[in-house]
Amino acid sequence: MLQGQQHPDLSSRQVSMMFAECSLVMLGVNAVLFFSELLERTAPRKLICSGLLLAITGLALLAWHRAEAWMYLGVSLTSAGTGLVLPVIAYVAAGAERDRLGVTMGGLAAASSVGQIVGSAVGGWLFGVAAQHSYGWLTAPLVAILALVLLRPALWARQPSPQPQP
Repeated sequence: MLQGQQHPDLSSRQVSMMFAECSLVMLGVNAVLFFSELLERTAPRKLICSGLLLAITGLALLAWHRAEAWMYLGVSLTSAGTGLVLPVIAYVAAGAERDRLGVTMGGLAAASSVGQIVGSAVGGWLFGVAAQHSYGWLTAPLVAILALVLLRPALWARQPSPQPQP
């Protein structure tokens, strides 16, 4: 939808193709994550950093593309990045201690809901204010999160659950 606003020459077919592409790419990334051993073999921090880099690259392409092929590549990279980050965060949260798992998963669901609400409200307001300038500025929060993940590796280290005492 944002591409349609930024590039009025896009047809409704092209916009619908971007939605379909986004869904299929995210589905493919999720399939790779859950039908392979990638989550068990790779540090969550590396997967999150990779996903953020993909999303940043995709958004940058979407902001500055001049050809249709670059637009679709931008959609694919952005979708792959978010399709990688969100399940990895859920996977890390699911590794919480058994007695805290419910609290952790509830907190994750609450954070997701708040993120959707605040993100939609702030995003809608910002697009109303800054839409004419391109939306390449969306890379800024992702760069900030990437910096946090890189600078604070202990936040993403998997802690082994203590063994229950007999």
